[in-house]
Amino acid sequence: MSTTTPIRPGLGSGLRLARAEVVITRRLLNEMWKVTRWLWPAGVLVAVIVGIAISSVSPITQSIWENAGQWPRWWLFAMAIALVATHLPVAVLHGVTRRAAIRAVTLSGVLVSMAWAAFMVCGHVVEQFIYDRLGWPDVLDTPHLFRDGYDVLPMFAEYTLIFLAYVISGGLIGGFYYRFGWFRGTLLIPGGLLPAVAIEGLLSTGWYGAGLQQGLSVSRPSAPVLVVASIVVLSLAWQVLYLVLRDVQIANKK
Repeated sequence: MSTTTPIRPGLGSGLRLARAEVVITRRLLNEMWKVTRWLWPAGVLVAVIVGIAISSVSPITQSIWENAGQWPRWWLFAMAIALVATHLPVAVLHGVTRRAAIRAVTLSGVLVSMAWAAFMVCGHVVEQFIYDRLGWPDVLDTPHLFRDGYDVLPMFAEYTLIFLAYVISGGLIGGFYYRFGWFRGTLLIPGGLLPAVAIEGLLSTGWYGAGLQQGLSVSRPSAPVLVVASIVVLSLAWQVLYLVLRDVQIANKK
């Protein structure tokens, strides 16, 4: 990537633009792998310790891994803030167009969300297997798109949608702060949180997602309707994120 000549679409620069996106995506994924390779084993270890501690004093009557789905949400949320507020400006200052940088950050967020959703699926499958062997009831505490720990595809879809929602919310808040400054950015935090809240409310998962459904006293639509509605919400939220970042002024800090 050149530090002096911007990479612009058109005029035969399509290959260079694609190469820039690939380079940025690889770097971001490499940074995330450095976190993932210790964070997830640590999360599994905590879940095992909690399970052992509970089983030593009382019978286990519900899923432990279900609650493990809370911390990845907020970790991805914080990661997205950092991606937008730090990595995107650096890429632009090194000659990459904002459009290419946004696409690279978006692709990285999607791939990491899918990978982490796959980790959640693996955890549920292993937990279901262990519970079946030990005769423990693997009861889920809140509503989900999946029925049990072996319902893999709906489980993967649910966690992917949820994690993407938190990535977009984090990206929005990072974009708000970078574009509008700390004061207006702080005022806009509720707007940045809307994608995560909307998806939690639609899917009625998690602690406050289920609470939203109960508080509104509405019946839960079918799984296909929920998935389509979630995709529409996430697409609209991403469009807002793109509008915030597409012409943002980049501070040239040395």
